[in-house]
Amino acid sequence: MVASHVNKWGPAQLATDLTSATDLKAAFWGSGVTPNFNTDLAYGSGPWNSGECSGAGYTAGGILVAGTTLVAAAGSMRFDADNFSIPNSTIIAEGYLLYDHAHSDRALAAVWFGAPKETQDGTMLITHNPAGIYELDLTP
Repeated sequence: MVASHVNKWGPAQLATDLTSATDLKAAFWGSGVTPNFNTDLAYGSGPWNSGECSGAGYTAGGILVAGTTLVAAAGSMRFDADNFSIPNSTIIAEGYLLYDHAHSDRALAAVWFGAPKETQDGTMLITHNPAGIYELDLTP
């Protein structure tokens, strides 16, 4: 989400803490969202204001992101967190929006699964890539 990163280092100087155990959330979405990675700003504003998953075991607004890490690796900044688990859920999701709940629900990243994933009174388990959830390449 380019706008959030520009605001991080620009005049807005957002104080996003990617290692916070209480600020970051992941909200799950279906196929109805068409993100614009240059302009999308926040959970709850277009296009992230409709199409969120619903169903047993899932609460609007998503889940708290735990076990976060932020490291420098080979000229990049890598962000990761514990795998996500939504037990006893009945939902269909195609991805999730990672956002900073403590700072106006600012969008940080969108992750797509490549196809819809479904649970029927089961556990929605998201296992992140071993390299992390996302990486910001800062090499010249």
